[in-house]
Amino acid sequence: MDSRAVRTFRVFVVVTAVVAIALGVVAVAWPRPTLVLVAVLFGVYLVVAGALRVFAAVRGHGTAPVWRWTSGVVGVLVGLAGLLCLVDPAVPLVVYAVLAGLGFVIEGIVAVVGAFAGHPGSSRVPSTVSGVLSVLGGMAVLVAPGLALAVFTVLAGIALIVVGAAALLLLPPRAAARR
Repeated sequence: MDSRAVRTFRVFVVVTAVVAIALGVVAVAWPRPTLVLVAVLFGVYLVVAGALRVFAAVRGHGTAPVWRWTSGVVGVLVGLAGLLCLVDPAVPLVVYAVLAGLGFVIEGIVAVVGAFAGHPGSSRVPSTVSGVLSVLGGMAVLVAPGLALAVFTVLAGIALIVVGAAALLLLPPRAAARR
């Protein structure tokens, strides 16, 4: 690799690592505002995506009318979902948390049933323990979805900090950039 490529790679790694660390610190320090910002950005995305879909349906000359109408209706629904996210950002976050909690509970039940039904390739004790922990975790998320989201945000922030720091520690040496 030539020196210019190594320097470019180093700059890319440093910038992305610093951004990851900064976002991680923000997520750890302010988990709830971070979640609200994510929900607002998601809402903006949905409004824009819905508007573009409606625009494409209106301007889709040569496309079958059923596809244009379908695209237009879906665009309106997507846009309305985005507006809901913008009006009350907590709504989509709680919905996501509840869906995740239900997923954990269902996965846990399936693991426990699989353990006792003798699912091939699985061991009874680890499958049972995993299933019970999954059900308990899912129930905890269902009981306190806001707290679960905040904990998830803090853990994601810690992961960003660790990944960013690791990227900085694993940079190729500057000497490699000069060669």
